[in-house]
Amino acid sequence: MCQRQRKSTVSRVVILLFLCGLALASGACRSTQSSAEKAAEEYLKIRGIREVAFDLFYSDPNIPDKAYVSVTATHGFLSSEGKTQQEFLGLILKREGEEWQVEKITAYTKDKNQAGMILTDKKFAK
Repeated sequence: MCQRQRKSTVSRVVILLFLCGLALASGACRSTQSSAEKAAEEYLKIRGIREVAFDLFYSDPNIPDKAYVSVTATHGFLSSEGKTQQEFLGLILKREGEEWQVEKITAYTKDKNQAGMILTDKKFAK
């Protein structure tokens, strides 16, 4: 009986450790996304963008120091019709140590496959 209980306890501990590892990995991805989005938002706000709405975040596990975000940026000025001006931007971010920095502004997409191609500098058909 004692040996069965040990096996059962060991199995439960292994499962618990596995689940904890998944939770930590998920949290790390979310942290990467939020810090990259924060860097993109700061970059755009310094340049006069009033509101930033994130449409897509994409990172490639083969390129861990780069990420792609697409945003809908609302400018702080109005058109002749009195409407706010919006712009659709794609940004490539590069990790500098623990911080993210905007490397360049690029094509906008909400498609993860196209974002991957943009991130790796491959051409895509619109």
